[in-house]
Amino acid sequence: MKKFNVVAASAVALSAALASGSALAKGTLVVSTANYNAAAVAAGGGTITVPWNGLASAVYTVAATTSLEVNSRFTVTLPAGFSFASQPSLTTTAPTTTALTAGGIGSQTATFTIGSPAVSPGNVPVPAGGTLTLNEVSVTGATALETAGASLSITVQSTNNALVTNNDLIPVSSAAPAFTSDTGVSATFTGGGALIDLKSPTLGKLFFGSPDTTTANIGTVSLTSSGSLGANGAPDTLSTSDSATLTITGFFNGIASATAGGVTVTPSGNTFTFPNVPFTSNTLSAAVTLTSGDTGLLQQNPASGFPLVGPGQPGFVVNYAPGANTVDFLGGSAANATDSIAYTNGQVVPVSNFLTGDDAGYTSLLRVNNAGVVSADIFALVQPYTGGPQLVGNLDTTLAAGTGTVFLETQIEASVPGLTLANSGQRATLTIIAVGPGVGQVAASDLLVNPGGVVVNVN
Repeated sequence: MKKFNVVAASAVALSAALASGSALAKGTLVVSTANYNAAAVAAGGGTITVPWNGLASAVYTVAATTSLEVNSRFTVTLPAGFSFASQPSLTTTAPTTTALTAGGIGSQTATFTIGSPAVSPGNVPVPAGGTLTLNEVSVTGATALETAGASLSITVQSTNNALVTNNDLIPVSSAAPAFTSDTGVSATFTGGGALIDLKSPTLGKLFFGSPDTTTANIGTVSLTSSGSLGANGAPDTLSTSDSATLTITGFFNGIASATAGGVTVTPSGNTFTFPNVPFTSNTLSAAVTLTSGDTGLLQQNPASGFPLVGPGQPGFVVNYAPGANTVDFLGGSAANATDSIAYTNGQVVPVSNFLTGDDAGYTSLLRVNNAGVVSADIFALVQPYTGGPQLVGNLDTTLAAGTGTVFLETQIEASVPGLTLANSGQRATLTIIAVGPGVGQVAASDLLVNPGGVVVNVN
């Protein structure tokens, strides 16, 4: 009975020690992350060289008041799916050997025995504060790094110490990931911007300048090697024979063409796609220039600080992808949030997308009010449903501040050359341009009046 009490007491003491946390006095793992070019990993089939103890590192430090005893075990575990493709090894600060005794090539884990093989005059424990450093190794199955934005960790664990409090009771991980991946390039889209001149006679067909011009630079796209690692574990570079396809979306009404890096294209809806823009000296740097067709009202692409007229988002975004026969990087995007194309010398006021001719006693009217403090010139911009170019004409050159007026549909038709709306079956979209400084208080609406003179619809 007495012997039983001693054993029971020892078990209680051990449980208390475990519960107190002193037995959890684990070593620490600090890594310098190995960041890979995801495209290079894919090109290498998921086999990579990990430059530990070089461009990257993974160092385990023995906890205070503990040690790694001779004949204890130290296990390294790679991320799921990874396995060693060459024999892993350790460097230690203590005069002791560290032999790989389990796992290794073909395995996700590698287990080392401290103090094996035996040497003369003998191995010693790795003391508190001592370190074990992982050395360069080849790894296969790293397919998770073929996707940009991956973040993966390793764990290590000391076990099989005679003194249980020297063990890491759970695997030790690091605060930083051991492996990450990126697209292979750093992308920026900066600078640029323009103003659309609303004053007569251009009426929003040209960009503001001295004199007005048909061209505007909306910024420069730059793609530069991110410096991430290639599959060989060395910093990757981009080939000067590489190219990229750039896609930019915006409001491009009235734009006839655009140029980037010597590649000129025409818009497809509200999108420009520049195929195979070339790299030079490990960098693609392409200024994006828009060219007005000088035939119709250009649309603004406002940035922060400029008023939005109608729906839209500030600035521009370029999406990039590898060009033909290019495998050195993955696609991505870059924003130019401070860029803009905004109106100047006036404002555009949408009025109606259903302006019709008069018939059956019904009459279409345009009501314009200038609540500003300066007079304004009022122009009508009309797009017939039947297609063709936008039609423009001057409605009023002296709409005084603080006044309003009403235009008959027949007056609009007479003021806009080429416009014919003979009856309600002929329709058009109507916008007005208010020209002059400080005309931000001009408003307009389209009215439909029945034969009795009662307004039956307001747009």
